[in-house]
Amino acid sequence: MSLYSIIDIETTGGSARTDKITEIAIYITNGTNIVDKFVSLIDPECLIPYQITALTGITNQMVQGAPKFY
Repeated sequence: MSLYSIIDIETTGGSARTDKITEIAIYITNGTNIVDKFVSLIDPECLIPYQITALTGITNQMVQGAPKFY
């Protein structure tokens, strides 16, 4: 049986150079069903812009105390 990973991240903006990750989700699928998953908010250690909160629904309060991504 083959397994595949689907990875999704949310960030504080569109620049890989200056913006930070706010959420990561990894889904493992066999092509038909999700067999495992990992989902976590990430503390970006900066403020999330209003327009990003409006787009993703992730607020500064939600990421307070979340793990950091290094």
